[in-house]
Amino acid sequence: MGIGMNILAIKLRLATENGDFGFQFEFSRGLTVIRANNSSGKSTLFNCLMYGRGMEELVGGRGEKVLPYAVKDYFLQGDERAEVVASEVFVELESSSGKRVTLRRAIRDTVRSQKLVEVFDGAHLTAGTALGTPKPTYLFDSGSAQQQEGFHQFLEHFMGYHLPQVATTSGGMAKLYLQTVFAALAVEQKRGWTDYIANIPFFGIRDARIRVTEFLLGLSVFERQAKRSELDAESMAID
Repeated sequence: MGIGMNILAIKLRLATENGDFGFQFEFSRGLTVIRANNSSGKSTLFNCLMYGRGMEELVGGRGEKVLPYAVKDYFLQGDERAEVVASEVFVELESSSGKRVTLRRAIRDTVRSQKLVEVFDGAHLTAGTALGTPKPTYLFDSGSAQQQEGFHQFLEHFMGYHLPQVATTSGGMAKLYLQTVFAALAVEQKRGWTDYIANIPFFGIRDARIRVTEFLLGLSVFERQAKRSELDAESMAID
């Protein structure tokens, strides 16, 4: 099985009393450069893309609160204020093996939870495939990175990853969570460069940036680190 995925398309739908608004954008298979003036929507596109893949922690928080008010509260249509009644984002992905899925996640909704990410088989955005019956997956619930119905567990398998166990700052072991890996795969440059992996979420992983780099480079260090931690714990118990 190959490793990785392509982002094929994104769609934002805003329902108002005056009809539906939003955008749909398809990505090329090569390099896509998004260039525009300030306040023209680049960050909105980027943040919606991260939100649609359950990675909004990389832009500053959890849930729809990381998104601008224009996609969940109101926006200006000329001189008129349009109130957002409901909104959602779709993201279409393709695995390295060629499997395509479409993700749907509510931004503002009176019924669907923002923790729910619905996974539909097929290319709904680029090929018009009917949505059909979704597979429900969930974010930010206890064990969602480990359990079958967890979205990050689904995405890990979809990408062909097998995330290793790594040492934590408390002396135990934890999974190298997918959000930490994505911190090196999704970088929005705004005000110059600080740290390449500047917005990595904190999960108590010791030397998280080093562990992510080792994982992405395919270095065979995790088995040795796990064995060392096991022996250190055994040594402490003997003492």
